[in-house]
Amino acid sequence: MSPDATDAELSQVERFEFQARFPGAPYAGFEVDEPAPTGHDAGPGPVRTLALAVGHCMSSTLVSTCERAHVPIRPVRTIVRATVGRNERGRLRVTNLEVEIATAPLDEGDRARFDHCVEIFPDFCTVSGAVRAGIPIAHRVAPP
Repeated sequence: MSPDATDAELSQVERFEFQARFPGAPYAGFEVDEPAPTGHDAGPGPVRTLALAVGHCMSSTLVSTCERAHVPIRPVRTIVRATVGRNERGRLRVTNLEVEIATAPLDEGDRARFDHCVEIFPDFCTVSGAVRAGIPIAHRVAPP
């Protein structure tokens, strides 16, 4: 794996429930699961974790962009709505992500610079940019 890679490990607990861990990270992992009736809702499922990743990255990128422009902003609140539908082959897919970020400049005198940050920040978001472009996924199944 490249030095720029970030690892996530999943260990099966039961059926669709997994313990997610992040090797080398200074924080604990968490449970992930499929929503009922497939799983037991013991933790967020894949669609929610994708929505979380996109929302977190976009929120953090907006904060970073505003900080670099020296524009103090109000606390950020983000809602991500993921839509699931069927593709042309009838397979379930995330068909749309809507990200709504609520914040504003602390000082209305910074409005023009804030609006510029809002305009440019999506271009710097690592996760949403990759999702938008369609990330190539290499995979293999091997014995333990």
